[in-house]
Amino acid sequence: MTSCLTLLSSILGGDFAVALERQRAIGIEYLDLKDGLWDKTIEHLDADEAQRAHALITEHGMQVHCFSTSIGHTSLEPATDEAAFRALHDAAIDNAIRVADVLHPQVIRLLAPKLVSLPGDTAAGRLRREFPWVIGLYRGWVDRITDAGFGVLIENEAWDCLLGSVRDIQIFFADLQRPDVRYTWDIQNLWQMGTFPTLDVYRELRPLIGAVHLKGGRAGDDGKTLAFAAPLDEASWPVLDIVRAVVADGAAPYICLNPSHGQKPPGWNNWEIAQREVAFLRREIRGIA
Repeated sequence: MTSCLTLLSSILGGDFAVALERQRAIGIEYLDLKDGLWDKTIEHLDADEAQRAHALITEHGMQVHCFSTSIGHTSLEPATDEAAFRALHDAAIDNAIRVADVLHPQVIRLLAPKLVSLPGDTAAGRLRREFPWVIGLYRGWVDRITDAGFGVLIENEAWDCLLGSVRDIQIFFADLQRPDVRYTWDIQNLWQMGTFPTLDVYRELRPLIGAVHLKGGRAGDDGKTLAFAAPLDEASWPVLDIVRAVVADGAAPYICLNPSHGQKPPGWNNWEIAQREVAFLRREIRGIA
Protein backbone atom coordinates (compact mmCIF):
# COMPACT_ATOMS: atom_id res chain seq x y z
CA MET A 1 0.00 0.00 0.00
CA THR A 2 1.00 3.64 -0.45
CA SER A 3 0.29 6.70 1.68
CA CYS A 4 0.98 10.19 0.36
CA LEU A 5 2.53 12.79 2.62
CA THR A 6 1.04 16.24 2.84
CA LEU A 7 1.73 19.26 5.05
CA LEU A 8 -0.78 21.44 6.86
CA SER A 9 -0.71 24.69 4.88
CA SER A 10 0.29 26.94 7.78
CA ILE A 11 3.32 24.82 8.70
CA LEU A 12 5.32 26.96 6.27
CA GLY A 13 4.04 30.36 7.37
CA GLY A 14 1.65 32.85 5.84
CA ASP A 15 3.01 33.26 2.30
CA PHE A 16 0.96 30.74 0.33
CA ALA A 17 2.99 31.02 -2.87
CA VAL A 18 6.23 30.34 -0.98
CA ALA A 19 4.59 27.44 0.85
CA LEU A 20 3.63 25.85 -2.46
CA GLU A 21 7.12 26.29 -3.88
CA ARG A 22 8.70 24.69 -0.82
CA GLN A 23 6.31 21.75 -0.77
CA ARG A 24 6.76 21.07 -4.48
CA ALA A 25 10.54 21.19 -4.01
CA ILE A 26 10.39 18.23 -1.59
CA GLY A 27 7.99 16.23 -3.73
CA ILE A 28 4.69 17.03 -2.02
CA GLU A 29 1.89 16.89 -4.56
CA TYR A 30 -1.26 16.96 -2.44
CA LEU A 31 -2.27 19.88 -0.24
CA ASP A 32 -4.02 20.11 3.10
CA LEU A 33 -5.37 23.65 3.32
CA LYS A 34 -6.20 25.14 6.70
CA ASP A 35 -4.76 28.62 7.25
CA GLY A 36 -1.82 30.74 6.15
CA LEU A 37 -4.05 31.84 3.25
CA TRP A 38 -3.76 35.63 3.08
CA ASP A 39 -4.50 35.85 6.80
CA LYS A 40 -7.63 33.72 6.43
CA THR A 41 -8.68 30.14 7.04
CA ILE A 42 -9.82 28.03 4.10
CA GLU A 43 -13.52 28.22 5.01
CA HIS A 44 -13.42 32.03 4.94
CA LEU A 45 -11.81 32.70 1.55
CA ASP A 46 -13.87 34.92 -0.73
CA ALA A 47 -14.47 34.19 -4.43
CA ASP A 48 -11.47 36.20 -5.64
CA GLU A 49 -9.12 34.56 -3.13
CA ALA A 50 -10.39 31.11 -4.12
CA GLN A 51 -9.60 31.85 -7.76
CA ARG A 52 -6.19 33.22 -6.78
CA ALA A 53 -5.45 30.03 -4.82
CA HIS A 54 -6.63 27.90 -7.74
CA ALA A 55 -4.26 29.70 -10.12
CA LEU A 56 -1.28 29.18 -7.80
CA ILE A 57 -2.08 25.51 -7.18
CA THR A 58 -2.48 24.88 -10.92
CA GLU A 59 0.76 26.73 -11.68
CA HIS A 60 2.64 24.44 -9.30
CA GLY A 61 1.01 21.28 -10.66
CA MET A 62 -0.52 20.36 -7.30
CA GLN A 63 -3.88 19.04 -6.12
CA VAL A 64 -5.93 19.58 -2.98
CA HIS A 65 -6.53 16.59 -0.77
CA CYS A 66 -8.26 18.25 2.17
CA PHE A 67 -9.84 21.44 3.45
CA SER A 68 -8.94 21.34 7.16
CA THR A 69 -11.68 23.65 8.37
CA SER A 70 -12.22 24.49 12.03
CA ILE A 71 -16.00 24.18 11.63
CA GLY A 72 -17.58 22.74 14.76
CA HIS A 73 -14.75 23.43 17.17
CA THR A 74 -16.47 25.60 19.74
CA SER A 75 -17.51 24.79 23.26
CA LEU A 76 -20.93 23.42 24.18
CA GLU A 77 -20.45 24.86 27.66
CA PRO A 78 -21.91 26.89 29.21
CA ALA A 79 -25.14 25.39 27.92
CA THR A 80 -25.49 26.09 24.20
CA ASP A 81 -28.61 25.53 22.14
CA GLU A 82 -28.75 24.38 18.54
CA ALA A 83 -29.63 27.79 17.10
CA ALA A 84 -26.62 29.44 18.78
CA PHE A 85 -24.25 26.71 17.62
CA ARG A 86 -25.60 26.84 14.06
CA ALA A 87 -25.15 30.59 14.00
CA LEU A 88 -21.43 30.10 14.61
CA HIS A 89 -20.85 27.58 11.82
CA ASP A 90 -23.58 27.29 9.18
CA ALA A 91 -22.31 30.16 7.03
CA ALA A 92 -18.80 28.68 7.10
CA ILE A 93 -20.15 25.34 5.82
CA ASP A 94 -21.83 27.09 2.90
CA ASN A 95 -18.72 29.12 2.09
CA ALA A 96 -16.41 26.11 2.38
CA ILE A 97 -18.53 24.34 -0.24
CA ARG A 98 -18.37 27.38 -2.53
CA VAL A 99 -14.58 27.47 -2.21
CA ALA A 100 -14.43 23.70 -2.72
CA ASP A 101 -16.28 24.09 -6.01
CA VAL A 102 -13.25 26.12 -7.16
CA LEU A 103 -10.38 24.18 -5.56
CA HIS A 104 -11.81 20.64 -5.77
CA PRO A 105 -10.63 19.01 -2.54
CA GLN A 106 -11.22 15.31 -2.12
CA VAL A 107 -12.48 15.80 1.44
CA ILE A 108 -13.60 18.53 3.83
CA ARG A 109 -12.65 18.17 7.47
CA LEU A 110 -14.90 19.11 10.38
CA LEU A 111 -13.80 19.26 14.00
CA ALA A 112 -15.70 17.84 16.93
CA PRO A 113 -17.09 20.33 19.46
CA LYS A 114 -15.53 20.98 22.83
CA LEU A 115 -17.09 18.95 25.64
CA VAL A 116 -15.20 17.30 28.49
CA SER A 117 -16.02 14.03 30.20
CA LEU A 118 -17.10 13.86 33.82
CA PRO A 119 -16.04 11.25 36.43
CA GLY A 120 -17.61 7.93 35.60
CA ASP A 121 -18.86 9.03 32.20
CA THR A 122 -17.65 9.67 28.67
CA ALA A 123 -17.91 12.99 26.87
CA ALA A 124 -19.93 11.19 24.20
CA GLY A 125 -22.31 9.98 26.90
CA ARG A 126 -22.78 13.55 28.08
CA LEU A 127 -23.46 14.57 24.52
CA ARG A 128 -26.29 12.04 24.26
CA ARG A 129 -27.93 13.28 27.45
CA GLU A 130 -27.30 17.01 27.49
CA PHE A 131 -26.87 17.96 23.82
CA PRO A 132 -28.78 15.34 21.81
CA TRP A 133 -29.24 17.76 18.89
CA VAL A 134 -25.52 17.80 18.09
CA ILE A 135 -25.47 14.46 16.27
CA GLY A 136 -28.38 15.52 14.07
CA LEU A 137 -26.62 18.78 13.31
CA TYR A 138 -23.44 16.99 12.24
CA ARG A 139 -25.46 14.57 10.11
CA GLY A 140 -26.96 17.56 8.34
CA TRP A 141 -23.55 19.11 7.76
CA VAL A 142 -22.20 15.81 6.46
CA ASP A 143 -25.12 15.45 4.08
CA ARG A 144 -24.67 18.99 2.74
CA ILE A 145 -21.00 18.32 2.02
CA THR A 146 -21.48 14.89 0.48
CA ASP A 147 -24.42 16.12 -1.62
CA ALA A 148 -22.02 18.71 -3.02
CA GLY A 149 -19.68 15.92 -4.09
CA PHE A 150 -17.00 15.93 -1.38
CA GLY A 151 -15.96 13.40 1.23
CA VAL A 152 -15.98 14.21 4.95
CA LEU A 153 -13.41 13.71 7.70
CA ILE A 154 -13.98 14.51 11.39
CA GLU A 155 -10.94 15.12 13.59
CA ASN A 156 -10.10 15.36 17.27
CA GLU A 157 -8.53 18.50 18.69
CA ALA A 158 -6.11 18.66 21.60
CA TRP A 159 -7.95 20.54 24.33
CA ASP A 160 -11.40 19.81 25.81
CA CYS A 161 -12.39 17.91 22.67
CA LEU A 162 -15.45 15.68 22.63
CA LEU A 163 -13.33 13.05 20.84
CA GLY A 164 -10.97 12.78 23.78
CA SER A 165 -10.70 9.00 24.12
CA VAL A 166 -10.99 5.88 22.02
CA ARG A 167 -14.41 5.16 23.51
CA ASP A 168 -15.68 8.69 22.84
CA ILE A 169 -14.59 8.38 19.21
CA GLN A 170 -16.27 5.00 18.80
CA ILE A 171 -19.55 6.21 20.34
CA PHE A 172 -19.64 9.42 18.31
CA PHE A 173 -19.09 7.70 14.96
CA ALA A 174 -21.60 4.97 15.80
CA ASP A 175 -24.22 7.59 16.71
CA LEU A 176 -23.45 9.60 13.58
CA GLN A 177 -24.69 6.74 11.36
CA ARG A 178 -22.77 7.99 8.35
CA PRO A 179 -20.39 5.09 7.55
CA ASP A 180 -18.67 6.92 4.69
CA VAL A 181 -17.46 9.62 7.09
CA ARG A 182 -13.96 8.82 8.26
CA TYR A 183 -11.95 9.77 11.32
CA THR A 184 -8.76 11.81 11.11
CA TRP A 185 -6.60 10.50 13.93
CA ASP A 186 -4.43 13.35 15.13
CA ILE A 187 -2.10 11.19 17.16
CA GLN A 188 -0.53 13.90 19.30
CA ASN A 189 -3.87 15.61 19.98
CA LEU A 190 -5.32 12.37 21.36
CA TRP A 191 -2.15 11.92 23.40
CA GLN A 192 -2.68 15.38 24.92
CA MET A 193 -6.22 14.34 25.83
CA GLY A 194 -4.75 11.44 27.83
CA THR A 195 -4.36 8.52 25.39
CA PHE A 196 -0.70 7.69 24.81
CA PRO A 197 -0.14 6.46 21.22
CA THR A 198 0.37 2.70 20.93
CA LEU A 199 -0.28 0.01 18.36
CA ASP A 200 -3.20 -1.20 20.48
CA VAL A 201 -4.80 2.26 20.28
CA TYR A 202 -4.30 2.24 16.52
CA ARG A 203 -5.92 -1.19 16.19
CA GLU A 204 -8.97 -0.04 18.16
CA LEU A 205 -9.39 3.03 15.95
CA ARG A 206 -8.40 1.43 12.66
CA PRO A 207 -11.98 0.64 11.46
CA LEU A 208 -12.79 4.37 11.58
CA ILE A 209 -9.54 5.95 10.35
CA GLY A 210 -9.41 7.64 6.97
CA ALA A 211 -6.47 10.01 7.52
CA VAL A 212 -3.69 10.55 10.06
CA HIS A 213 -2.08 13.74 11.36
CA LEU A 214 1.47 13.36 12.64
CA LYS A 215 3.26 15.46 15.21
CA GLY A 216 6.27 14.30 17.18
CA GLY A 217 6.65 15.48 20.75
CA ARG A 218 8.50 14.28 23.82
CA ALA A 219 7.12 13.40 27.21
CA GLY A 220 8.11 15.07 30.46
CA ASP A 221 9.48 13.47 33.60
CA ASP A 222 6.51 11.13 33.98
CA GLY A 223 7.32 9.54 30.62
CA LYS A 224 3.77 9.91 29.34
CA THR A 225 2.55 13.52 29.34
CA LEU A 226 3.55 15.65 26.36
CA ALA A 227 5.92 18.39 27.46
CA PHE A 228 8.33 19.28 24.65
CA ALA A 229 8.05 19.85 20.92
CA ALA A 230 10.19 17.37 19.00
CA PRO A 231 10.46 16.05 15.44
CA LEU A 232 9.12 12.62 14.63
CA ASP A 233 12.55 10.95 14.81
CA GLU A 234 12.91 12.08 18.44
CA ALA A 235 9.34 11.47 19.60
CA SER A 236 8.46 9.57 22.77
CA TRP A 237 5.79 7.49 21.06
CA PRO A 238 6.46 4.57 18.64
CA VAL A 239 6.28 6.55 15.41
CA LEU A 240 7.70 3.95 13.05
CA ASP A 241 5.69 1.03 14.43
CA ILE A 242 2.41 2.92 14.17
CA VAL A 243 3.00 4.60 10.82
CA ARG A 244 4.25 1.35 9.27
CA ALA A 245 1.03 -0.35 10.39
CA VAL A 246 -1.11 2.51 9.02
CA VAL A 247 0.61 2.31 5.63
CA ALA A 248 0.63 -1.49 5.43
CA ASP A 249 -3.10 -1.62 6.26
CA GLY A 250 -4.02 1.10 3.79
CA ALA A 251 -5.82 2.82 6.66
CA ALA A 252 -4.85 6.35 5.64
CA PRO A 253 -4.15 7.16 1.98
CA TYR A 254 -2.96 10.59 3.18
CA ILE A 255 -0.72 11.34 6.15
CA CYS A 256 -0.42 15.01 7.08
CA LEU A 257 2.49 16.51 9.02
CA ASN A 258 1.65 19.18 11.61
CA PRO A 259 3.91 21.32 13.82
CA SER A 260 4.51 19.67 17.18
CA HIS A 261 2.90 21.06 20.31
CA GLY A 262 4.91 21.43 23.50
CA GLN A 263 7.72 23.70 24.63
CA LYS A 264 9.93 24.46 21.64
CA PRO A 265 13.73 24.50 21.93
CA PRO A 266 15.72 27.55 20.80
CA GLY A 267 16.00 27.81 17.03
CA TRP A 268 12.95 25.67 16.27
CA ASN A 269 11.97 26.19 12.62
CA ASN A 270 8.81 24.56 11.23
CA TRP A 271 10.11 24.35 7.66
CA GLU A 272 13.39 22.77 8.68
CA ILE A 273 11.56 20.28 10.88
CA ALA A 274 9.09 19.47 8.10
CA GLN A 275 11.91 18.70 5.65
CA ARG A 276 13.61 16.51 8.24
CA GLU A 277 10.39 14.62 8.97
CA VAL A 278 9.53 14.05 5.31
CA ALA A 279 13.02 12.65 4.68
CA PHE A 280 12.83 10.48 7.82
CA LEU A 281 9.47 8.93 6.91
CA ARG A 282 10.43 8.28 3.29
CA ARG A 283 13.73 6.73 4.35
CA GLU A 284 12.33 4.50 7.08
CA ILE A 285 8.89 3.43 5.81
CA ARG A 286 8.22 1.60 2.61
CA GLY A 287 5.10 2.90 0.89
CA ILE A 288 5.42 6.55 1.93
CA ALA A 289 5.27 8.90 -1.08
